[in-house]
Amino acid sequence: MLLTESIDRIVDWLEKEVCPQIELKLPNDDLNDEDYEVEYIHPTAWPLYVPAIDRLPPGVPAPVPSVCAQLMEGNDDLTIKRRQLNFRLCLACWNPGEHGEEIYWPRKNKLAIGGHTYYRKNGEEAQTYHRNMSGWRDSFNFADLILREIENAEYIAGHRLVKEKGVKYGLFTEDGNIWDYYPYWHNWITFTLECGVTTATPKQYENFL
Repeated sequence: MLLTESIDRIVDWLEKEVCPQIELKLPNDDLNDEDYEVEYIHPTAWPLYVPAIDRLPPGVPAPVPSVCAQLMEGNDDLTIKRRQLNFRLCLACWNPGEHGEEIYWPRKNKLAIGGHTYYRKNGEEAQTYHRNMSGWRDSFNFADLILREIENAEYIAGHRLVKEKGVKYGLFTEDGNIWDYYPYWHNWITFTLECGVTTATPKQYENFL
């Protein structure tokens, strides 16, 4: 399988099988307080790079939320025609805090288990906003979804998941410190896939076949 084909297949798998299972906030860097009308979208899957906002393809509202499939390293064993590809998925989302209509507020209820029921505010009451650093939860909820799909699979987009090499994940760091690009949140997942090696016959040998 060609390298470009492998990358395209992984992106297609993410776009069709993973991203539709979750919705995350659509970024608005100019309006993100109590006036922000919460809007959720499915993440977009990108190959190798996440485009800048002025280079987005038609129909994509924002570069984030997204998952970017990057081929970090490959290895071809020519004796058995086996190719192993180490992929890194870069996850990104945006969340500056809790907006009114997404917060469940407690209400005392003696008949309910625990003595409380929960409700969402609406109308003017919903225009509340609590800026906080809890957006990382969105990022890890997205990671949990992807980890579940990877670890339950034997094959991904026509490639065998090399389970014996495991799956790794974590936060991006710089000089030992976790990235802080609030209100954007990032993490990564790495795993290894395997497929056959596609090799062409050199022209100088064609006459001997």
